[in-house]
Amino acid sequence: MFTENSDLALAPRKWPCQARSRATVDAILEATALLLEEGKSCSTNAIAERAGVGIATLYQYFDGRDGVIAALSRQVRARLAHTVTSALETACDQSLREGVRSLVLAAVQADTERPLLAARLDEIEAKLPLETNHRQIMIELCSAVAAFLERQNVAYGVKAEALAADLCTIAGALIDAARERSGTIEVDQLARITGQLLAIIHAE
Repeated sequence: MFTENSDLALAPRKWPCQARSRATVDAILEATALLLEEGKSCSTNAIAERAGVGIATLYQYFDGRDGVIAALSRQVRARLAHTVTSALETACDQSLREGVRSLVLAAVQADTERPLLAARLDEIEAKLPLETNHRQIMIELCSAVAAFLERQNVAYGVKAEALAADLCTIAGALIDAARERSGTIEVDQLARITGQLLAIIHAE
């Protein structure tokens, strides 16, 4: 999804190509995630120390702390998109209601897997110019939802794309709001979100 040729905000200084370099970058990103979850300093020195790498190694791949945060954000959001698109085939074979619920459940599971990290990233992302990165994820999610709507004979073509964009935006806001209230999303909240999205679909 995110590649060296992508138009990215705060892109890496160098992309890892070999297994060893990918493992190093993964260690840097996981160290950053842990520091955010623990509410600790997220300076490049703190990240490098937690990851067990030298500060020079970190700067081989990233321009600074914001670049590391941007990479972590891309990783988390790419996992969300992958989880939702992986649920697509199952959702398409279900009824409309159950299919919507399956897609919402996939998004919820990805979003609440590490609730503290998600909350801290939301705070930091708001202060960084990551719109280009977020747009690429939204395109991926909307494409999956549009395919679902077409398979369910709800809408086609441009209309399916527009409805998918509305549903993704609203679902994201509802899931974020529910997570902020309790850190997790219970069965009744999942049902409520599903019902609200179905109401939008039926209003078309």
